[in-house]
Amino acid sequence: MRKFLVSVLLLILSNSLIYAQDDSLHLVIDPQGHSSVVRRAVFSSDNHKVYSVSEDKTLRVWDVATGTLEATFWGDHNNGKEGRYNALAISPDNKLLAVGGYLPQNEIRIINLSTGKQIASLLGHENIISDLEFSSDGEYLASSSADKTVRIWYIPFLDNDVFEEEPFENFRLQEHTNTVYNLDFSEDGTRLVTCSFDGTVRMYSLSVGMKSATIMKVWETDDRFTNVDISLDNKYVVAGNSKGKVFVWNTNGTEVATLIDPEGFITSLNFSDDSEKLLLTDAKGNLFFYDTEAWLKDEQLSSDKGVFFYADFAKGNKNYCVASNGSNGNIEIWDIPNQKIIRSFEGQGVTVNQLSKISDESIAFASLKDEELNFNFSDVDLKYPQAQNEVKGLSISKDGQMLNKTGSFQLDYNGVVIKNDRNRDKDIRAFGFLGDKIVVGSGASLKVYQLDGQLSHTLEGHSGSIKELTSLKNERYLVSSSDDQTIKIWNIESGELLLTLFISKSNEWVVWSPKGYYHASAGGEQYIGWLINSGLGELGEFHKVNFASKEFHRKDIIHQIFKKGNFQEVENAFNLSSVDIKDLAENRPQIHWVSPEMFTVADNNTVNIQAKVVSQLPVKTFKLLVDGRPLEIGKGLVEVSQDSGYVYEINESIEVKKHQTSLQLFVENEEVNIISSPRKISKLSDQNMDIGFDLKELTERSLTLDKSNIYLLSIGISNYQMSSIDLGYADKDATSIADLYASQNRSKVFNEVKIKKIINEEANKNSIIGGFDWLKQGVGENDLAIVFIAAHGVNYKGDFYIIPHDFSMNQIQETALKWDEFADVLSELPSQVLLYVDACNSGQLGSNFSSTNNTEDIRKLSSDENGVVIMSGSTGSETSLESEQWGHGAFTAAILEGLGQGKADYSGDQIITLRELDLFVAMKVKELTENKQHPTTQKPSTISTMNVGEFITK
Repeated sequence: MRKFLVSVLLLILSNSLIYAQDDSLHLVIDPQGHSSVVRRAVFSSDNHKVYSVSEDKTLRVWDVATGTLEATFWGDHNNGKEGRYNALAISPDNKLLAVGGYLPQNEIRIINLSTGKQIASLLGHENIISDLEFSSDGEYLASSSADKTVRIWYIPFLDNDVFEEEPFENFRLQEHTNTVYNLDFSEDGTRLVTCSFDGTVRMYSLSVGMKSATIMKVWETDDRFTNVDISLDNKYVVAGNSKGKVFVWNTNGTEVATLIDPEGFITSLNFSDDSEKLLLTDAKGNLFFYDTEAWLKDEQLSSDKGVFFYADFAKGNKNYCVASNGSNGNIEIWDIPNQKIIRSFEGQGVTVNQLSKISDESIAFASLKDEELNFNFSDVDLKYPQAQNEVKGLSISKDGQMLNKTGSFQLDYNGVVIKNDRNRDKDIRAFGFLGDKIVVGSGASLKVYQLDGQLSHTLEGHSGSIKELTSLKNERYLVSSSDDQTIKIWNIESGELLLTLFISKSNEWVVWSPKGYYHASAGGEQYIGWLINSGLGELGEFHKVNFASKEFHRKDIIHQIFKKGNFQEVENAFNLSSVDIKDLAENRPQIHWVSPEMFTVADNNTVNIQAKVVSQLPVKTFKLLVDGRPLEIGKGLVEVSQDSGYVYEINESIEVKKHQTSLQLFVENEEVNIISSPRKISKLSDQNMDIGFDLKELTERSLTLDKSNIYLLSIGISNYQMSSIDLGYADKDATSIADLYASQNRSKVFNEVKIKKIINEEANKNSIIGGFDWLKQGVGENDLAIVFIAAHGVNYKGDFYIIPHDFSMNQIQETALKWDEFADVLSELPSQVLLYVDACNSGQLGSNFSSTNNTEDIRKLSSDENGVVIMSGSTGSETSLESEQWGHGAFTAAILEGLGQGKADYSGDQIITLRELDLFVAMKVKELTENKQHPTTQKPSTISTMNVGEFITK
């Protein structure tokens, strides 16, 4: 595919570098959403998508109807600001995205949305890009920059997904004397307005063909202008400055009004499409709406997540807006008249607070909602504490002398002054003594000094402000937390970064070394990956870390790195060979789609899937993922051998039953695997459905278009043949879950509910296997298969088992139900699959059994290639609890309250999603058990959303 570089540039990348020494290779977090400030969030022209760019160096695409993340485009990742995005514009036909910011060569990237590929680089600006805007016909792009110029670019039409000719710069404007911060085209393409830190707003008249521009009007103040917009009816120009003033002028030049409600830096302002409303955001966290007839404030919104950085109206509808707010990258869609959030797009990462030491091997911290957690780096496991003695942070006194903060950028110790660079280090956030060193954590740096003030180390690794500091290993290790949502462990003497820890909102976690070795909870692997910078003209190449899990998933190595404090020693002890991640990435099979090229299918609802797979090694697994569910490819797969590797051709026809279906390919060879980016296929009848610009209808429509049947297999065993291990409420749990889903029959989101219940004496091994056969024979593609299991679960000789009623200690493997015996069935079902598992452990089974730890089994079953969603009643090392007070196990009691009583319906739409139920059950079980039990949910990344029930009012 052609790439147009609008400048002469030759970029040579070395292919010989390995690990972190390769500047083009980085191990980064992917919290499934933004992890830093979102600078732009805009609707597509039909309001079906929201596109956002962030300082976290990603561009993300969100589906408005389902509220889910649809795609991520990765830019280059480098230390510091380089790679951050400031600006985003979408072409009126929804085919192209333009993005810019702190990019190499001040590049403006042009991305083809149908292919997900960058197809052009616009080069010429000499400093960072501050704003981008397409003309209303999509033929031109305007860019503003800190180089004090505005440039107008010609954007050609697409021909087979590439430009039919080379884009080029039409002309530039150079009248501003400081950063040009914002700009806007008039709807008819005859005018351009710009604003600058030089205190001026300029309005230009554009020539036909946009070959030149002449100044029509200049407005001046003493303060920096930060945002400007021109109404679509060409009647008003509005501009805001850094002091909170917003000026309104007629386009003939006269002042109409001055808006004084805002405070501080005006972060955004935009007119509605009918020009009747203006919204603006300021640095104090306000979102204002004004009536443009009288220029009076209509509404004011506020959020508990922090400052609004950007907001814009929905297309064609002034009753809705999208807004980004907070340092963690939250995006919300607001119903303005009702002052209600109808969609929230956010990542799963959290910024750690209250970091402290509880032992030489463990730290304590508060994450989501100030929940206190522990992480033990020797055990490599997350803990849920009951009570503990904590050491808060680092000491700020030594030998009777205090380390004092004498200013935002300066410390003083016994006459020794340590001073930060205002621009490079930013302000000091955390500091203290660690042994005979002084550690200083700041807004943009982490540094270690000798007691005489001499710099010892600059610790490179965090990409956000330092939050808190503490120590481990008898003050040999420094522990730091940051706004970048990670905790890092450093060897204070050598300055070596040893380990990094990420915790998700659901308390999934992953810990890794700079060389890529890692360990994770069952669902934690999805949150990190290798990013390979591709250089100018190409987006970054992202590989989930588990693509090479056979080589790098090593708990033992993580343990030893923490123990020894030096990776070289561990490398020598394990005789580790140097594995080049880029070589492994190159060994991933390459997937080349042939069809479907279109995003719609014919009236017969069939789609032909054609693709070519090229692999350096023989491929052992092919799966077509339909809405995240695996479908084995059989007759449609043909292998063709070539000297350069192995080529496979796929030709498969499937029936599309839903109004929108996502298709992906999973391919695995002997070393690594790959999952293709999704292809969204819509039915023609739904594609042509006219819903106008009503976001309420759009968000609710998907609930009724794809109603499914439920097949529920509910298993509960309280009474055992071996009575000493009887449970109290497992049978009642299974019965109540069956009754709950029976009430879902013919509801808003489900059609028929079919139930098979197996409890107590009926629940022998054969009948349970028969229940899974019943699912296999009955479930179809458009159904939802649910399995509920409440029983004993144990590990025996390395395998996890569910204990049936007729279990015998003398014939364990013959009478107990091995996890793999039903996991294989669930992974092969064509429908979406939800497994509720509440496996209690009995110590009376004897020393041959270990505790109920099925973490690795859950990891495998909930992986992308198997596609099963699993809600487990407790973590792998915990025991599930039941009580007469609840009349159920805690897990079941929480499900019944969340679904049956509707308490998990946080959105208020009576539809309960997996995400809502997961959140409610986690909090409720913790409350019921007084923090002794903690449910977990594992969802494959290929499944974006799942409706698990409807709250039916009596």
